[in-house]
Amino acid sequence: MKLQFKAITKFKEQKISLGALLAALYFICMPFSIVPLPGGSSLLKYISILVGGFLICNLFIGKTRIKFNSIHFLLGIYLLYSIGSLFLLKSEGAIVILRGTIETSAIFFLITLKVYNKREGDLLIYSWVIVGLITTAIMLIGSVSLEEGSGRVTMGIGGGSEDPNQLCGYFILPVLFCIEKIILKNRFRIFYILLLVAMVFVVFRTGSRGGLIAVLAAVMVYVFFALRTSAINKVKILFGIILLSMVFIYFFVPMLPEDVKGRLSISSLEEDQGSGRLQLWTITIDAIKQSEKGMILGYGLGSTAVFFANAFSGHGVAHNHWLQLWCDQGFIGMMLFFSMFAVGIMGKFKKSPVISVSLFGMLVLSMTLTMYAYYKPFWNILMMAGMNFQYDEDGVKDGLIWKQSEKI
Repeated sequence: MKLQFKAITKFKEQKISLGALLAALYFICMPFSIVPLPGGSSLLKYISILVGGFLICNLFIGKTRIKFNSIHFLLGIYLLYSIGSLFLLKSEGAIVILRGTIETSAIFFLITLKVYNKREGDLLIYSWVIVGLITTAIMLIGSVSLEEGSGRVTMGIGGGSEDPNQLCGYFILPVLFCIEKIILKNRFRIFYILLLVAMVFVVFRTGSRGGLIAVLAAVMVYVFFALRTSAINKVKILFGIILLSMVFIYFFVPMLPEDVKGRLSISSLEEDQGSGRLQLWTITIDAIKQSEKGMILGYGLGSTAVFFANAFSGHGVAHNHWLQLWCDQGFIGMMLFFSMFAVGIMGKFKKSPVISVSLFGMLVLSMTLTMYAYYKPFWNILMMAGMNFQYDEDGVKDGLIWKQSEKI
């Protein structure tokens, strides 16, 4: 009891810094990446410049404790390798990809170098809940059709729209956080149950098979591997998930348009070969195998689009991040990028399972998406994995209060 009181008292005494507020603001503004502005830019880019400027002042003028970690090191190596890839292919597409990677990496370093206390950690996690809430509200109130006559919908803001497959990535971390709060019997669990159901319904409405698989895979891994509880409790939780799924299927699935329900069937997947992804992957693999040098070093950033143009595919990305990386940056570049994933997942698994498993969910999603710098949900979850949090033995973990009485 004393341990619990000490932890809560210490938590309440901690202050939230300007740097943490700016980081939370950046995460909350993530949906603005689709709002177009003149010059081919986005609203989030200007917000990033503003936030980045304040973060620079906060890091180097204020009394901010900073710390480098292994993800910073790996990202730095990957950046240098990406710059070197210009010697393989120096095209407009390559420069655009590289510039985006450098800009995103800059805000990545500015946000993640700071050491955050536990209260600030809470703020950053809750900023993702706000993202899930905002995105869900936009989708339920004013979603836009993917194409005329289609039942698939996505998020539209200010004349721009998000890819429905990419939209599902916005929900991975908020879904896991809601499940955690429901399991811990948080006093606001009714709110989290309603938000969870709404977010899952929105994922179904997008008609994204890859997005749905990524969300479900993250939930299963979290419940069976990351959740610290007894086997009996896990069986109870599984039973609850099955019961909730049956209710969802009975009440909500009938509300889906017929073409969306048909798209989620196995026969539809076989018929359209994953929306043509199988053909794209075949072209990419054939391109990778053209030379040993290409397999090791790649053909340069943006080279995948060149191969697609030569094959008259009409696509610019491989819809598989790892095949695209292998073609653009070779086996070396692919493994450098994967190492950031692996370190992020393993480094946060014990102390921040929600963050760790969210990154795993992004790994699953990356099998059907290309995640270069323009796709903010992935990079923002990687930021969460790369952040430095204070840890101690006072019953408070990674910015989230885990009272001794709440352990299950």
